[in-house]
Amino acid sequence: MTNDNSIRFTLSDDTRVIVKKVTNSKYDFELTLPNGNRKTFIWRGDASNEFGDRNGDIDGRITEAVQQFLSASND
Repeated sequence: MTNDNSIRFTLSDDTRVIVKKVTNSKYDFELTLPNGNRKTFIWRGDASNEFGDRNGDIDGRITEAVQQFLSASND
């Protein structure tokens, strides 16, 4: 992680991601979409890695962001 305790990376669709550690197993994700809109969510490290909304639709950006974060944090 960098000096500000965050990890930064870009998704395959050019969405920029910043991840900050909130507590021991909670992470704050901020996604900046290519059109400038933002999406944020909190992810618990011990939670399931299936990311569906209340309708059961899977959010591909969130899934990719968590997968890349896990990959980067294991390096």
